[in-house]
Amino acid sequence: MVDTSLSTSLKVKDINIDHTPMPLQNTGLQKVQIRWLDSGKPILEGLEGKDINVSLSHDDYVCMCVAGYGLQGCDIVPVTRRTQQEWMALLSYDREPLMQQLLNIHDSLDQAGIRIWAAVEALRKATNALDIDLAITQTKENCVLFENVFSGDKLQVLTFPIQLTRGAERMVALVVQTN
Repeated sequence: MVDTSLSTSLKVKDINIDHTPMPLQNTGLQKVQIRWLDSGKPILEGLEGKDINVSLSHDDYVCMCVAGYGLQGCDIVPVTRRTQQEWMALLSYDREPLMQQLLNIHDSLDQAGIRIWAAVEALRKATNALDIDLAITQTKENCVLFENVFSGDKLQVLTFPIQLTRGAERMVALVVQTN
């Protein structure tokens, strides 16, 4: 069970805003727990019938969680050094044109490789699909939006690098809903 009883307050422009959460028993969430299926996929117990899904990602230093209606998928991965041959062996040589597109846009070899890896992982978490065929649909600054067709629906995954206070640069990938 996750303890959400953190009490904080924030002063903005001489206005004191209280961010103390209400007790969980007043929200109807007091019995929500995360449980893992045999496949490794996390689910929320206590919210059956509400179509709320969850996705988690972690490494040795950070953890990320997304939750919401519909398909959820996230990944956060440290950017690691590999040769181009190592990246292609890891990602599949079928993704070499996608890697080249990212290199031509602005990514370093390692950013491009980990960006593809993270996008694929986020989509796999959301869909349980093994065959992920990514296409770049939009780029802005250091963000890349990919698209994948799954069961006739187009899913998109947003990827962007972040540098936290400690540790290596990381790549974040989030399955996003578009209207």
